[in-house]
Amino acid sequence: MDADTGLTCGALTHAALYMDCVTEAAWTFQPPADPDIRAMVIAELYRHTTNGQPVWKLRAIGQGWADGLDALARAHGVNIT
Repeated sequence: MDADTGLTCGALTHAALYMDCVTEAAWTFQPPADPDIRAMVIAELYRHTTNGQPVWKLRAIGQGWADGLDALARAHGVNIT
């Protein structure tokens, strides 16, 4: 969220990720509006190989860190000094 204004994920009252595809399947993910969370990974978009063919995959995560971007970076193996 915005470190300069002090906003947290509690401001995400109307946030949503909506995805549909040509097969007519559709997904909606609404991240939690948690005022204790200062950084969040809402979703991951990545390429995966299935039967030798590359396909795009989307995974809804919704994981947050109260300690902000420093904690998110550390969770992904980045040293913060």
